[in-house]
Amino acid sequence: MSITKSSKLTKTRDIKLMRYWLSTIILLLFFGTKAANAQEIILRGKVPVYIHPEEPAPVRKAVTDLLRDLNTVLGQPSQVVDKLPESGPVIIVATGNRHKASRPPVSGWEAHQVYAYRGRVILNGADMRGTIYSVYTFSELVLGVKPLWFWTSEKPAQKKQVLIAPDYLKVFSSPYVKYRAWLPNDTDFLTPWQKLSPENYEAFYETMLRLKLNTLEGSIADKSSFTAPFTAGKDATIGQQRGLITTGHHMQIFGSNYSNWADYWQKIRNLPVPELKIANRDALKEWWAYHIDLAVKNKLDVIWLVGFRGNRDIPFWEFFPDAPSDPASRAKVIDEMVHMQIDLLKEKIKDPHPPMRLTLYNEMSTLVAGGFFQLPDEPSLIRNFVAARRDHFPAADVRSHRFSGEPAGYYMNFQFTSTGSHLAQAEGPRKMQQNFRMVDSLSRNKLIFSVVNAGNMREHLLELSANAEMMWNFKTFTPEAFLQSFSANYFGDPFGAEIGALYNDFFNSYWQQKKGDLPGFARQYLFQDMRYARAMEMLLNDLENRKYSVNPLDNHPMDNPDKGSVGYFRVIPADNAATDQLDALLKGTTSSIAKLEAVVAKADQLYAKIKEGRHFFDDNLRGQAYLMLHLNHSLQLVTLAYGKQDDKPGKRQLIGQSLDQIHLAQQRLRQSEHDRFAGWYANDTKFGMKNIEQRLINLYKQLAP
Repeated sequence: MSITKSSKLTKTRDIKLMRYWLSTIILLLFFGTKAANAQEIILRGKVPVYIHPEEPAPVRKAVTDLLRDLNTVLGQPSQVVDKLPESGPVIIVATGNRHKASRPPVSGWEAHQVYAYRGRVILNGADMRGTIYSVYTFSELVLGVKPLWFWTSEKPAQKKQVLIAPDYLKVFSSPYVKYRAWLPNDTDFLTPWQKLSPENYEAFYETMLRLKLNTLEGSIADKSSFTAPFTAGKDATIGQQRGLITTGHHMQIFGSNYSNWADYWQKIRNLPVPELKIANRDALKEWWAYHIDLAVKNKLDVIWLVGFRGNRDIPFWEFFPDAPSDPASRAKVIDEMVHMQIDLLKEKIKDPHPPMRLTLYNEMSTLVAGGFFQLPDEPSLIRNFVAARRDHFPAADVRSHRFSGEPAGYYMNFQFTSTGSHLAQAEGPRKMQQNFRMVDSLSRNKLIFSVVNAGNMREHLLELSANAEMMWNFKTFTPEAFLQSFSANYFGDPFGAEIGALYNDFFNSYWQQKKGDLPGFARQYLFQDMRYARAMEMLLNDLENRKYSVNPLDNHPMDNPDKGSVGYFRVIPADNAATDQLDALLKGTTSSIAKLEAVVAKADQLYAKIKEGRHFFDDNLRGQAYLMLHLNHSLQLVTLAYGKQDDKPGKRQLIGQSLDQIHLAQQRLRQSEHDRFAGWYANDTKFGMKNIEQRLINLYKQLAP
């Protein structure tokens, strides 16, 4: 073999060898990179958080909560960094396509996603609120911070580190119902408690966003809005700072409140205060215009409330001295006022189709159902129908309304001051589902606004969570699945099904004092806790004045059709196989007592077993069941005493036993006043537990031999 040929063979072998090693190195680099990329992301204390520079203040406020969550769970404070780190784990918060990674940005109203990419965790929303929701979604699903953590009296579990799969991805499409609101109402417990600390005040708003609500119903102005620098009211301002939309309560046109009427004229206009009269329309128009300007000046995101009511939750004809007395004339006044407001709003904000809302509450529902009031033909006006007063089901106005594609809204009371739930939840997820499904079906799937009366919030946390879940996942929501999921989340997976079923048993323990008249609508009429208080008062009135009637619940002062208030008690003897109201009260309480005794027995067994969420279980289910058990016993004993007309010793003994049950009910409430909720029930002005106690004490003394 020649040297030349040998050289060529050697060269060929070297080239092949070089190619082999080069291929090997490339493959190693490729698979090594893939292996590195495929590794779990490990989040430990001090993990940095990068917020895109263009993110607005509400997103940054949510990130402040995230920093607290990271510190609580991982034990060391994280910092917001101005520059995106080149390596290492980092949490990135960005809206739309502001940060480009492996996935395209989500699209659609409030859609959001959380995903992992090359050692980073991206929290991304289609819009501002979508990004806010992505932040709280990460806290819940990755860190384990539950939406109701503040109210459960249980801190999130601490961890040394959190592992995230390299392909982690959670995507949330747009909600079914566009606007999802809470109305804090009759807040005799919540308001004084909020004043105790900034954390208490903010908790309501933070929880709304953790549950993915987006609208706060209330006032736009308060006393501070009529002096420099003319800010929006505190609630609207905090809502704006957190990214919430605001809308007026159904008596507060454009978020105004007649309690501030004098402030406007004296402080803004330096004029004598004009009388609030229907005839004084120029003054009313100026008053409303100020609130529109106030909202615009303070850059509030508003669904504008139009309508015409009194200075509190009453029809206008109970407040304005020059109000007409017949339904047609009253409807005509409302119609004129609403059209004046709509024209004013369009002129002030230069928008031919501003987002508006007309709430058909109480007397409005009656006027619409009676054909006296015609809804304005405005394409951007949400026709906000309202559940029937006192018993919460779709009222006659929405059931008879002919929908033609207009946007619809629905308002349901979880809390209702005079006769509804206040100390214990009663309506429950199934009744809530039936209400909203019926209205959405009637509106031909045009339900775009929901609001629930949240009361003092703490008593209704499960119902509020169910509402938030359903308004987002409307078509797939089922009460059974929700109750099990909620229970597993807050009390541990092993107890999810059992506690979920117990919640259902608790809701079914309420006395149904009247048979339903809507086909297929379960638990239409309920005897909620406030009805126990009011019924006790009616019976005590007669006992104190030595009166007697087999139907002592008739003729309550508030059972007045002219005020839109009918069905105060709705105790129908025939529906209870009873001869009269006294007999019905005894049979109804007997039935509820039997059911509640089974609920509390099961709750006691579970309370001894569960390790997670024990305080919350005791507050939200076990305690409420015990409370209702004591109220049933107390009312039953007073009813028995009422029937003992000539047996003074027997009557006194029963009154004493009823008083014992009230003391047990008070003891049960005190048991829920723990940790940050110390003194929660001290400001009870709605139920009147102390008043009932004192009246029983006085009657017991009066009956002494």
